[in-house]
Amino acid sequence: MSLAGYSQTVDRKAMEYYNNGCDKVLKKNYTGAIADFSEAIKCDSGFIQAYENRGVAKFYLQDHKGAIADYNKALEINPNDYNTYGRRGWAKLNLRDCIGAIADFNKALEGNQDDAQYYNIRGQAKYQLQDYKGAIDDYNAVIKSRISGKYQKSEAFYWRGLVKIDMGQKESGCLDLREAGKLGYVKAFEAIMGYCQ
Repeated sequence: MSLAGYSQTVDRKAMEYYNNGCDKVLKKNYTGAIADFSEAIKCDSGFIQAYENRGVAKFYLQDHKGAIADYNKALEINPNDYNTYGRRGWAKLNLRDCIGAIADFNKALEGNQDDAQYYNIRGQAKYQLQDYKGAIDDYNAVIKSRISGKYQKSEAFYWRGLVKIDMGQKESGCLDLREAGKLGYVKAFEAIMGYCQ
């Protein structure tokens, strides 16, 4: 939550509120952070990062509609912020707007083609829409990627395993769940107990 890489000139008082809000997010004081980001916006209504980070704080408080409203405002100001599309997609997915989430993850991936988290989450949206092939394609992209981390790969194996089981490919799905478990994905063990005994 820094302004590194941004060229925006920000009002000094707005910046103070913004920094206080960022500190509060780090301390998981999301309500206090929202108040500070709101004050920053009152001081400078074009402060993109204040909208983005207020959206993040609202997301953590499960206010997904409020988060989307803030992401929308940030994207009005800067329609090329691919990470904000990703955040908005995640909030939409939490509201079961899978089609809207997929559209946002597609946009996020235009600017972050190697971002495994967007493939994993987009795969979840496709899975909810029963687009099993599309979901598996997204999980395969993470698994085959040389730059995806261990956690992202474990999550991809987990979700790909569940998709395969739903498709009636229990043996292959259970192999994926076991691979997710080997990589440290805790939920995999519960799924193995439920599906693979």
